[in-house]
Order: sequence, then C-alpha cells, then structure tokens
Amino acid sequence: MINFVFYKYELNQLVEQTLFGPGHVEVTEDYLNGRISEDLETKYKNKTELNLYEFKKNKKGEEYSESYTNDVSMADNGIFIIQVRNNKHKTYMPIDQNVTQEVGHYPFCWVLVDTRPESKSILVQLKHDAFGNPDDVVALITTYLTRELGIASLNWAIKTTKRLCVGSIWDIVRIRTADDNDRVQTLSITVDKKRANDNNEVDKALQLILDKLAAPEGEFKVASDDEAHKILDESKEDVRNIVDMLIENKYRMKVGFNKSGTVEYGKDTEAIYGVDDEVINQFAGGESVMLDSGKQGYRVVPWLDMVTPDNDSHTYIVAEKKKKNGRGRKK
Repeated sequence: MINFVFYKYELNQLVEQTLFGPGHVEVTEDYLNGRISEDLETKYKNKTELNLYEFKKNKKGEEYSESYTNDVSMADNGIFIIQVRNNKHKTYMPIDQNVTQEVGHYPFCWVLVDTRPESKSILVQLKHDAFGNPDDVVALITTYLTRELGIASLNWAIKTTKRLCVGSIWDIVRIRTADDNDRVQTLSITVDKKRANDNNEVDKALQLILDKLAAPEGEFKVASDDEAHKILDESKEDVRNIVDMLIENKYRMKVGFNKSGTVEYGKDTEAIYGVDDEVINQFAGGESVMLDSGKQGYRVVPWLDMVTPDNDSHTYIVAEKKKKNGRGRKK
C-alpha cells in the first residue's frame, strides 16, 4: 500500500488587470493551468528533469543551492506521476577498517499532479525516509512551476492547501459509503503504551495485550472482504461506543475503504489515501489495463476520481515548508 497526502492548488491573480499571452490569449486561471500541464507533458516527452532546487544554509550560515533529481515517469490526459529523490547520506563501517565512511543515499517519493480543470490537485507519497514533510515536496514543485512559467511576473501566484479530515469518524464513513459507492474493508488501531483507562474495558484489554507481548506499541487490524458484512455499523450501539471510546482515549485509527483507499483519522489529521502499489507502479511504467468501465486505461485515474471530490468531512490548511513545530496554518 502506498499512502498519499492530498493537496489542492489554485492560481490566484494578485493584481486585477487584463494580460495576454502568446497568440493574444488572455491570461486566466485556465490558461495558466493549461501551461502547467503543457510544461509537464513536454518534460515527459523529452525525458528531461524539472529544475527542482532550493536555497539552504550550512552550519556556517553560508547559503547554497541544493538540487533534487527527479523524473516525470508518465503522463496521461493531464495526470502526471513524478519521482522525486532527496539528498541524504548513510554511514557504514567497512569490514576491514575501523573508521566509518559516508556514502550518498537518494530515497525517492512519488508525486501525482492532476492538472485536469475539475481536479487541480497534487498528491505526495507519505514516505518519511525520503522527505520528512510532504509540504516540502509540494513547495519544490510549485516553486519550480512559478519560476519556469513566469507566473509571478504576471502578478499571479500558486496557492496550495492541504486536506484534513474533520468531524465525526461516522461522517467520513457515511459520506464515503452513501448509495453503496464504497464500503469499509479494514479498520486498524494503533495502540501506544500508556496507562489504561480503568473505566473502560476495551482500553484495559488493548493495554493488557501490549503488556502480555512486552511490546511498547502495536497495531490491531480487522478486515472483511464480505460485502454483506459491515465493519463499522453505525446502527449498532456497541460498535459506536467502542469507536467513541477509541477516539476519546486518542487512539489513532485508519479506516480502509474498498475503493477510495485509507483515511487516517484523528484531530486535525491529514487526509491520507492509500492505494495498491501495483496501481502506482503500473501507471509509472505505462502499463494500461482493462478498467471496470470496459475501456483500456490506468487504474490510477478512477482512484483519483474517487478521492478528489470534496465533502463535508474535509477542511484545508495552507501548505508550508516545515518549521520547528512542523505544522501549517489554518486556511
């Protein structure tokens, strides 16, 4: 399973004025979004990298430029998948030496850019060994596009916001499963070692399991492929009470849907969407398959169509590069 953090992007005009681009085409949000798609399409066809870089400071306070290797691996009707690598190092001890040595290490994450007018979204793989904060990856992409397309010189700007899941977990489940559009397939509960709530038998039982296994933490998962069986049945009082207890005692829960991936629930929790590795690998490798619609295509497209639309369980914060507290600010 590959997990993605979801971002929306907008193109905002900073100064009200009428400008025209090549061919006397008026500069609008649709025009600029089309140019974004064209640029990524060109990079894919020409097999050239995006010029991704940022300025940093070393321990002496000296500024330097750091570039990031990348590859636009596939393009399909305004949807692009990009592999972005970070620059890291690993230390190791050679078997015949007593001094450690350092070697370059370049872990990557996948980025999906959906430039379709009704979507305008960027999804960044949640992969902490590559990039600790997905906001940093979004900043690299949007800064490149702003610079490459001269967006700022036109008095326009790209604004990115990160989707959060809010409200009751039942709201999320109810919206996703309305009209049998989807169903809950898995429920995972992360249990951290803590003092058990003596007033709740479920909490005590989960903590007792960790004690018996001498484990500092664990993840419990229930799953069902039976469409007639509901893992989260809101109509059952016992189920509601257990889930409410888990939320009250601050357990982290992941609700896995059959079609629309995985949502990790919690207070101000990033909306995280999981998809099978094969779906991403097939798209990156240009391997189309027969879809449920009866047409040949890439399975990532109906998945994006499923997770992209907004609903009442979503809110957004402005995506920002990581600061000391690692959080963005409310939109």
